[in-house]
Amino acid sequence: RSQSSGSSPADAMGGALGPISGFAGWFTVDFRSRTDEVGRGVAPEVQNPAYLSTGPEMGYTHWGQQVFHLPSPLPLLAGQTTRINGTLEMMRTKESARLYNVRFRYETSRRKTSSNGEGGVLMKGKSEELVYQIP
Repeated sequence: RSQSSGSSPADAMGGALGPISGFAGWFTVDFRSRTDEVGRGVAPEVQNPAYLSTGPEMGYTHWGQQVFHLPSPLPLLAGQTTRINGTLEMMRTKESARLYNVRFRYETSRRKTSSNGEGGVLMKGKSEELVYQIP
């Protein structure tokens, strides 16, 4: 695929975690028989499906992981919940189908942490857009 994107909110509670200064990314893939309409009956059947992950829990691979640093850290404060809501878009570069540029658009907000999770909004950050070139 030449372009892929996704959106999901993420909550972080203040406390001993410290600030958020970036995000890490990696990929996982499984190699198994195609069962979609295009592949079913046409693509070869994989006798021994395999799974590959470059996640940190899997140990060293030559692919490694990618770090996306934020221009300034997002503080996590005791008694408050910081929400990060945005999209991550991956685009293949024109120079190589194996290389990607990543666009991260996001907004942050902070609210008082309450037992029901519905504390009032204390702060809403401006919209941010960051572009990373993955080597």
